Amino acid sequence: MVWFGFMAQLNTTFNHKSNAAFINRMFTRENIRGMHESMVRLYEAAKTLKGLSTPTDVARALNQSQQTINNWERRGISQGGMVKAQAAIGCSATWLLTGVPPMEAVKPKSGADQAKAKLNEVTSARAYNPLSMAGDNFELGPDLRPRRYPEISWVQAGMWAELCENFEPDEHTIWHQCHIDLGPCGFVVTVRGPSMTAIAGVYPSFPDGIKLFVSPDAEALPGKYVIVRREGKATFKKLTLVEGEMYLEALNPDWPERYQRLKEGDQFCGVVRHAGFDL
Repeated sequence: MVWFGFMAQLNTTFNHKSNAAFINRMFTRENIRGMHESMVRLYEAAKTLKGLSTPTDVARALNQSQQTINNWERRGISQGGMVKAQAAIGCSATWLLTGVPPMEAVKPKSGADQAKAKLNEVTSARAYNPLSMAGDNFELGPDLRPRRYPEISWVQAGMWAELCENFEPDEHTIWHQCHIDLGPCGFVVTVRGPSMTAIAGVYPSFPDGIKLFVSPDAEALPGKYVIVRREGKATFKKLTLVEGEMYLEALNPDWPERYQRLKEGDQFCGVVRHAGFDL
């Protein structure tokens, strides 16, 4: 975080209505220390991208109450708030959450660019499954052309439903091909840790480092391997039905709390359709 440049830009007094914690006090490095990092980034983006100087300005831009802004300063911005900030202020929701640049959200492609991309997609499909091969006595086979999906972090996976629509890749985005159609918001994540590593000889097993190809549109049914957001964090487990109740199961028999009951508030982020290692 670039503290000094930000403070020089902001350099403003917070009024009583904006935030009781900053009554007639300059926004200084000492004050920043007590604030959640995501809100520090939001204020920086609001000033840099929109010229907004006070919490009141930010609250008005996001159509939020002053109390909500105060809560965010202590606890961090909600995921819905990050999405609103991306739409209203133009800052990247991923940057607000993680601090990973760029600050500014990449603008969606123009209609012309989208049309060009669609044309390329159709051309590619015909190359893999040419219409000329169809005849009266048989139908075309399944579309097996490779599709590319971005690899994202587990933090992003937990809020991908909100981020996907405005996601734009940059030069650092890693792409993976998959023969399965994961849908327009399909994504790839890398397994971290041994919780889904089964005992030797048991299949499937998902050891540390394996890539998961995830479809947010697939239905989460018992027996499927799912990405679930629980208390703001994404986790990967097998969805298991035990005596009429749904559980998240770790495949590692030695894993603590191997079976966790599905709770109210848990949100399915997607179903794993394929897995594999990079060679």
